[in-house]
Amino acid sequence: MKRMSSKEIKEAIENVRASLAVENIEVDELSIIIGEKYLKGEISSEEAIDIITKYIKRKQSS
Repeated sequence: MKRMSSKEIKEAIENVRASLAVENIEVDELSIIIGEKYLKGEISSEEAIDIITKYIKRKQSS
């Protein structure tokens, strides 16, 4: 995947938020942070999915 500029990352995240808002789904801050790290190339897609999955499982068990 090509590296995205900060502006492109911000636009991508806003597009995701808008798309999910149409479905009445709110994005939490951790997902935004992980998404940014992925789009910056700091973590792989597998790592992003793993982090978010573990977060959701912990949240559900609380």
